[in-house]
Amino acid sequence: MITRIYIDNCRCFTNFELRPNRVNLLLGNNGTGKSTFLEMLHSIVGLAVSGDPIDEAFSTNTLTRWDTRNVQRMELDVNGNGGKYRYTIELSHDVARQVVTLLRETVMFDSRVLFLYEDGMLELHKNEGTFGTKFPFRGTRSFLPQLEARPENTLLTWFLDYLRQVWLIKLNPIEISGESEIESDSLDPDGSNFASWYRHFSQERPDALQPLTERLAKVLPGFRTLRAVSVARAGMKRELVAAFSQGEAKKSYEIFFDELSDGERATIILYCVLMDADLLPKTLLLDEPENYVGLELIQPWLVELKDRMGDDGQLFIVSHHPEVIDYLAAEESILFERLGGGPTRVRSNPFDKDLGLRASEIVERGLLDAK
Repeated sequence: MITRIYIDNCRCFTNFELRPNRVNLLLGNNGTGKSTFLEMLHSIVGLAVSGDPIDEAFSTNTLTRWDTRNVQRMELDVNGNGGKYRYTIELSHDVARQVVTLLRETVMFDSRVLFLYEDGMLELHKNEGTFGTKFPFRGTRSFLPQLEARPENTLLTWFLDYLRQVWLIKLNPIEISGESEIESDSLDPDGSNFASWYRHFSQERPDALQPLTERLAKVLPGFRTLRAVSVARAGMKRELVAAFSQGEAKKSYEIFFDELSDGERATIILYCVLMDADLLPKTLLLDEPENYVGLELIQPWLVELKDRMGDDGQLFIVSHHPEVIDYLAAEESILFERLGGGPTRVRSNPFDKDLGLRASEIVERGLLDAK
């Protein structure tokens, strides 16, 4: 589980630290940094597991505008595998040239160094922390995504496998296409590659298709199936087609995924994520998942999501929805605040139970205003 996130000199975060629990409801007014926090966490993970270019993940535009320093620092602590990991990144920005340089990158396990990049040199250490090898490396990306799994680096590869299960989901139905030419083993945050991910999901998790269909039939009237049909290039190009039945005679008809409403597409994607959540322990970063989805859907979806994630999963959720707030307020609630437009600060468990109001009413009446 992620136990600590530290971000310094990055957008609205200066010397910012958050120590999350298993379930975390992120609250706050617009512009307080809730969505930015999820995006920053996703970018940190992207460096280590996807090989995202440094200058794309953290361009000079991400520097805190009122801070004159040119160095950013991010730290991520994870408890697991019998110990505590700490992943640290330091970046240097040349604002005039719009150049970003990786200064330092480390992975520690308890007090042992497993991975070190500094001054253009890369060091790989063995599980017990002893030196393995050293060689020059250009720090425009992290070397971690290129790391080969070996018996001597199982501690480090465990950490990378854990990070691969961190998902950011901020659906944008306008960008979601029903066409696919390839399979994808990961879902883009906005859901735009859902057709490619669903092809992979349906091949890897055929056991989940029937339960998925049964759940969707309960929330989408008349829903029967979702399948990828060949449309061109000897089956390489496929398009998602949903089948529905209508009326007492249960007459069946099909409709292309692109022709479904925004709410129907978002619902299908959320339930596919739900069915995949128990495959491996997931850390889900959900940015207003209730958008485009009916009021009657989101709470039962969250109830089942929490159950499927189990004790090893972790949830960060940004929401303004009263159903979500009231359901999760008993968990760890974290209020994001920016006094006078300054740096973001957080308050844990900000609800006053003595007020005798539902959590959503407290939010609506502005009783969580900064103290």
